[in-house]
Formats: sequence, structure tokens, C-alpha cells
Amino acid sequence: MVLLASSYDQSRFLKAADLKGEKKFRIKNVTEELIGTEAQKDKKLVIWFTNDERGLVLNKTNNRAIRGAYGDDTAGWIGKIIAVFPTMVDMRGKMTPALRVRIPPPKQAAAAAPAPEAVQSGNGAAAVVPTHKLMAAAPPVDPELEDDPVKPLADELNDEINF
Repeated sequence: MVLLASSYDQSRFLKAADLKGEKKFRIKNVTEELIGTEAQKDKKLVIWFTNDERGLVLNKTNNRAIRGAYGDDTAGWIGKIIAVFPTMVDMRGKMTPALRVRIPPPKQAAAAAPAPEAVQSGNGAAAVVPTHKLMAAAPPVDPELEDDPVKPLADELNDEINF
């Protein structure tokens, strides 16, 4: 076994430098942790993921984004998908790198359904008759979450929105 000093420099939590772009995560668990230095530790929510060992410490902005989409009860967040991306934010007058959360939009079921068939109506105009057949093949799985044991990402994001 090789003992590497760099192994001890790894953080338990995600930071902006860890991500080059947006990445989707499935929430496995939410815990409350004491975060900070010995002089000032604060209780923070930490989200743990099925597809990464590190957790995401929630600041107010990210907490509100997730809470707005998935509710106040963190037990309801488990199994949900979030997208995390690095950005620059103003912190006390100085621009600093940070992680932000967004909720990916659900995939439209209509996009995967076959196109409706056009037929002639009684007055000679074309009428659209919807086809009520669903695709037999499963939708593709997000490659970032392929090894996720919970359920395919495509199932989670394949919700129809009625307007």
C-alpha cells in the first residue's frame, strides 16, 4: 500500500474548484453538520449524493432553491435531482468562486411520443388524431448518473406538465 500525503488534503465537501461545469447529482441523504473553524462553528445542512462521496454544504441561496422546488421537509429531497455549477459571486465586496444549485427541468413526455397522425375530417380540413401508444424502449439514462442504484434519471425527469 502506498501512503500519499495528498490523500489527507481532500475535503469531505464539494467546492467550486472541484467542478469545471454543471454536474447533476441525485440526493442520497441530508444531514445537519457543524461547519466552520473552532472559533465559529455554525449548524448547516449538508446534502450527500449517490454519485459522489463529497457533500454539498448549503448556504441560504442554495437552501432556498432546493426548498422552493422540493419542499421544506428534507426527507422529501431524497432521490431528487439537482444540478450544481461553479460561478463567481460577490462576497463582502469581493468576487469569489462559489457553487450554485439549480433544479433541472423535467423532460417532456411529448418529446418522446410518436408524432400524431393527420386524417381528413368531415369538412375536408385536416384533423389531428393523437396516437395513444407509448414508446416501448426506455428513454436514455443520463451518463453522469448511470451507476446510480436508485432509479434511472430518465424516469425521474420524464414527467408531463399540463398547462
